[in-house]
Amino acid sequence: MAEKAAAKAKPAATKAEPVIKTILQIDGKDYDVSTVAADALKAYKSEHKRKVVKEFVVYVKPEENAAYYTVNGEGDDSFKVGL
Repeated sequence: MAEKAAAKAKPAATKAEPVIKTILQIDGKDYDVSTVAADALKAYKSEHKRKVVKEFVVYVKPEENAAYYTVNGEGDDSFKVGL
């Protein structure tokens, strides 16, 4: 009997969330917009380890093959990552 109770007590399998990507296609090139903000934030934090980030806005400019960002409403010429 204990074996049957243990078999029934298996936890239900959780459903995995689907992988979601946003791909921007311009002039025959694909840009993975899903990762642009994450890459930009990572680049910023690698240089500014102690700065508290409350707002992070990314501006994607495919014609320049770059994304620019502002941190807490402030920008800088160095706030740029390649696409």
